[in-house]
Amino acid sequence: MPETLREKLRITPHILIWMLGFIAVAVVGGFLMMDLSGLSAADQFVLARWSFPGLRIYLWLEGALLAAIVTALGVHVISTGFVVARGGASQMFGIRTHPRMPRQFGYVFVFLGASLVALSLTTLVLLNSCRYMRLV
Repeated sequence: MPETLREKLRITPHILIWMLGFIAVAVVGGFLMMDLSGLSAADQFVLARWSFPGLRIYLWLEGALLAAIVTALGVHVISTGFVVARGGASQMFGIRTHPRMPRQFGYVFVFLGASLVALSLTTLVLLNSCRYMRLV
């Protein structure tokens, strides 16, 4: 009995880290949506201190942070999918997958992880398509 309690305590930090990652995606994405409107308090603060070029840099850093978090989640899902597709046991977001899980689920995980990575790249492309955010 004490071994299972110890094992659960060992898994808990992984779950906590990944849950914080999902919360960070929601929070940073929400802030980015509000900041792109041009009416948020952060926009007004940055415009007052650093003018328009500073606002562009701030928004690009916020978009890059969102893309980095989503890419990290996607890469983790892809690596777990490859392990499951090979018939192994892995940890997905701190939860241990069973080695007898059907291998087809691994391919589903790879597809979903690749979709997350593509979503992060699309976010950066769409950020560049905003009228005042163009780099190219």
